[in-house]
Amino acid sequence: MNIEIVVDANIIISALIGGSSREILFDHRYRFLTTEFTLKEVEKYIPTIAEKSDTEKRFVKEALELIPLSIKEKKFYEESLSEANDMIGEIDEKDVEILALAIATNNYLWSEDKDFEGSGYEKILKTKDFF
Repeated sequence: MNIEIVVDANIIISALIGGSSREILFDHRYRFLTTEFTLKEVEKYIPTIAEKSDTEKRFVKEALELIPLSIKEKKFYEESLSEANDMIGEIDEKDVEILALAIATNNYLWSEDKDFEGSGYEKILKTKDFF
């Protein structure tokens, strides 16, 4: 049985740059979920990631496609959007959908974003928590 964990954009970006989250994302003990919105956020940073890692954008895109993520559509967590918006919408509206997914699935949310600490959602993981 795999433990489901919701993954924020900064974790995926870190993995693409070569951070320690890369190893964790390929650990078969876990099943990682994210939103279509989060994936689009990551895709916006592909040029920056390519530059930082001194590689071509197409290789970064291919690497992103290899990360074992289960992408959830908005309709999957739609009923939790209002609650998530109340918790974090005023802090950072771009975090509403990923928090809604965590609420809908009642899973831990893996993020290095400090905004979640003030949201009231208690199931937050940092990368260091895996070690």
